[in-house]
Amino acid sequence: MNDAVSDTVQTAAHWNAPPPLPLRTRWWQSKAIVRHINRRIAGEESDGTAGGDLALLRAQNGGAAFGRAISVGCGTAYHELELLRAGVVEHFDLYEIAPSRVAAIHARAQDLGLSMRVSVSSTDAFAIVAPGQYDLVYWRDALHHMNPTLDAVAWSRRVLGTGGLFYMHECVAPSYMQWSDRQLDLVERVRQILPARYLDDPHQPGRLIPVRRSRPTIAGMREADPSECIDSANILPSVRAVFPNAAIVPAGGIVYMLALNDILANVDEERDDGLLAALLAIDDMYSDAGDYVYAVAHARKLDPAAAYT
Repeated sequence: MNDAVSDTVQTAAHWNAPPPLPLRTRWWQSKAIVRHINRRIAGEESDGTAGGDLALLRAQNGGAAFGRAISVGCGTAYHELELLRAGVVEHFDLYEIAPSRVAAIHARAQDLGLSMRVSVSSTDAFAIVAPGQYDLVYWRDALHHMNPTLDAVAWSRRVLGTGGLFYMHECVAPSYMQWSDRQLDLVERVRQILPARYLDDPHQPGRLIPVRRSRPTIAGMREADPSECIDSANILPSVRAVFPNAAIVPAGGIVYMLALNDILANVDEERDDGLLAALLAIDDMYSDAGDYVYAVAHARKLDPAAAYT
């Protein structure tokens, strides 16, 4: 055992902490899964978790850049900066950014040469943004933290100019991730077909992960993050109510998020490429049948005189 590994093990033991996780335990760490998702939502394979958004937004705007865009609660703003860097958006206004992250976003924007094209604020966008001024409202992994969802989607329509685009790429799981019996059944079927070695727990080697997932407790979810999936079950109903013309693209997740969570560490993307392709094909079939965890939706603001203006 070399000194670096020894130090890591000793530190973990000293603090009674689990050893470091394998490199790939979540879907967004898998190049193959990300490319699959991007192909599903945009019709073409691309790398990076922003790849599908980039392709679909370009297509929606005929290849032209959106002049002014807004994003709320976007964390580190990784996807927003990628849209700027790719020329899909000319200027982004970022609101409700945690004060601890503002400097980091400015630093990365400066490194990318984007400082003049992004504004960052910790203030409440719902309270201060004037109606009708944006060409794009972009929600990426943030709308599922809003409560109530309907208010956030209605606000999105208000701040768009006529012809502006609402776009979301979001987790649309049951609120507080209270998975339905059907969703848990589908996950169990997938795990049952896997040889036992794929169910090895990366957190506790030698222990097999159960084939049946369980629901997290609502109390536990609230303790970990009070806003996580707080009203996510109402995302798609809200989009349909506010934007009746919305196109909704099921983006999967029953397999790659729920069934492969953690055990993805046991899948070698080169050696097991056929197995992973088959599992993702099952995920597509589930999505096409109406069972999915993630979705993309987009819609134009066509009539400023209609409801929710």
